[in-house]
Amino acid sequence: MKVLLVSGSLRKQSMNTQMMKLAQSFLEMHDHVEIQILDWSNVPMFNQDLEFPILESVQNCRNAFQWADGVWFFCPEYNGMIPGPLKNMLDWMSRPLNPSAGRTSALSNLHAAICGVAGRSGAINSCQQLETLLTRLGVIVLDEHVQKSFTGEQLASSEFEVDEQLKSDLDTLASHFISFIQQ
Repeated sequence: MKVLLVSGSLRKQSMNTQMMKLAQSFLEMHDHVEIQILDWSNVPMFNQDLEFPILESVQNCRNAFQWADGVWFFCPEYNGMIPGPLKNMLDWMSRPLNPSAGRTSALSNLHAAICGVAGRSGAINSCQQLETLLTRLGVIVLDEHVQKSFTGEQLASSEFEVDEQLKSDLDTLASHFISFIQQ
């Protein structure tokens, strides 16, 4: 089984990236799970004028999504919303792979799980919005999320504090996600 991990933040010490790496350790405990982390940092702003010929950075992302059986997103929350760059990358991925042959995209029929780290909200809004967006784009989304809230000081310091509850939640979600993909 192939799982693509996607941090919704481009910041190197992002709390969501740190949560993603922790979740990766739980996925690695399962046999026959291959993991890839998506680097989408060089995907430009969506512009139909740039759509053809396909840009290398966009094609690399498409290839990663097409490789995967499932995608696990780790989504921050900016002003109560999903980050603009993540939405932009998903806009690129939602475009038809072959415009003359229909609407199939790199996201069509993929299975996904969603987690998020944010301030007081615990990424509740962004996770819900991401689920709505992914569903609209033809992704089959697991209805379980793991969300974590941190104080402003913790977010500013980028110190990702891992407690036993978070470990347990991510371990459980990893197992449920693998089962969800296999259905």
